Parts: sequence; C-alpha cells; structure tokens
Amino acid sequence: MKSRKKERGAVAVEMAILLPLLLLILVGIVEFGRALNVQVSLTQAAREGARYAAVHYKDGSLDVAGTALGSAPSLAGLGVSVSDNASSCAPGSNVTVTTSVSLTSMSGFLDAGFFGAPGIFPLNMTGVGVMRCGG
Repeated sequence: MKSRKKERGAVAVEMAILLPLLLLILVGIVEFGRALNVQVSLTQAAREGARYAAVHYKDGSLDVAGTALGSAPSLAGLGVSVSDNASSCAPGSNVTVTTSVSLTSMSGFLDAGFFGAPGIFPLNMTGVGVMRCGG
C-alpha cells in the first residue's frame, strides 16, 4: 500500500495547472456569448429600421436611427451607427438599413492576444436589414 504522505498536495498542483486553462475557456464562452447577442441585436435593429422606413417612407421626418436603436435596448451605450437610404425610398424599390458597431472586449483579457498572438478585439460587427418600400 502507498503512503498518503507522498501524494499530499497533488490536488493543489493539478488545480494550479488546470485553473488558468479553465478560466480562459470560461472567459472565451462569456465573450462569444456577448458577441453573438450583439450580432443578433444589430440585425434586429437593422430589420426594424428598414421596416419603419419602408412603411413610413412618405413621412417628412423619418427617424430610422431612433427606431432601429429603440428596438434593441441591449445595444445602448455601444456607440452603434445607423446608415440608410430611406430618403430615396419609392414604392417598389428596396430600402437598406445597416447598423454597425466596434465591439470591445468585456474582460479586456482577449484584447492583447494570447502568447504573442494578435488580439481578436475590437470586433467590427454589422447588421443589415432590407425591405421593399410601399408597405
């Protein structure tokens, strides 16, 4: 039978080796989930802005950007830019709304890269919505 004194502290050494890897995986999962949420919200905002412009193209004062950003509250504070061609919307033509944001890392850990590799942040993300004008 082996003596238990020889194995004393083995769990602490194993944990010290594996904990950084497990934390890196956890941070990666959180960052990927946030980036996916922002991408879905950008696409939803672009779709809502395009729908608003397609239905209300005859109104004199279109607030496509306000409508687009109002439909995606999770984008608040990210500095989203909205571009559209709603002013040239005629019945039968298409209106395109594009939302874009430069997403920075939430943790700051993935900005600098890992082992000298270039970082993956900031991510330049876009969402596009296209609708036919005229309701």
